[in-house]
Amino acid sequence: MKAKSVLTGLKIAVVGAGNMGHALVRGLVEKSVYAQSISVYDPDKKKLDALRKVCPIKIAKSNRVCVSLADVVILAVKPQILQEVITDIATAAGKDVLVISIAAGVPIAKIEQYFKKPLSLVRVMPNMPALVGSGMSAFSLGKHATQKHCKITEAILDSFGESAQVPERALDLVTAVSGSGPAYFFLFAEKMIEAAYELGMKAELAKKLVYQTALGSAKVMMQTQEDPEDLVAKVASKGGTTEAALGVFQKKGLGRLVHEAVKAAQKRSIELRK
Repeated sequence: MKAKSVLTGLKIAVVGAGNMGHALVRGLVEKSVYAQSISVYDPDKKKLDALRKVCPIKIAKSNRVCVSLADVVILAVKPQILQEVITDIATAAGKDVLVISIAAGVPIAKIEQYFKKPLSLVRVMPNMPALVGSGMSAFSLGKHATQKHCKITEAILDSFGESAQVPERALDLVTAVSGSGPAYFFLFAEKMIEAAYELGMKAELAKKLVYQTALGSAKVMMQTQEDPEDLVAKVASKGGTTEAALGVFQKKGLGRLVHEAVKAAQKRSIELRK
């Protein structure tokens, strides 16, 4: 029997069964919510079939049917079609419904305009590791959302990772750090593998070494909660191999490059929401 939580007894509608919608539903079923309390709709039947194979949730016949009896509506759709979807469901959603949007870059004010009525709204910026239950999601409350809605949102997001509440103005920087961040780590891993290969290591061995090193390093950071600077010092001995590598990073300006990259991503996030 599942332990009771703030989600117990709530009917949840998920509009969109793409990667993020799929991850969200699986997380809820595995950790918090009775599967038959979740309704999902997506125009792509293959996505619904794939989800239904792993989670015995309800499949709705349309967006409107999906949201009509829901206490919580999660909009897991691309920003390009968000307005179209909201126009379709606006009159079907109940007046007391909590709407959670994970459509990247669409501000709360614009979502409220799409609905053309006051509603309890939360905007979320998740990231790709949610697909494996290790996501990092930041969320912002709309003006009509309460602390109860905040707790519901946290419970939903924590079902596939960790979450943090932030002011909406911070979401562009969140996007640049954790939204785009996985790609930065993937790129660094790619370059480490390439370097090892070019220096004579077999590609499969290089990949295994880098992947496991990345996993272990992440666990050390999470479990010790020490500052990265202190952890670097524990690996790097004076005059050793690590210090030699770090010297190259410093000479080439790695810190400046990372700062500029995050700033560029933040700037682009601001441009896209306009």
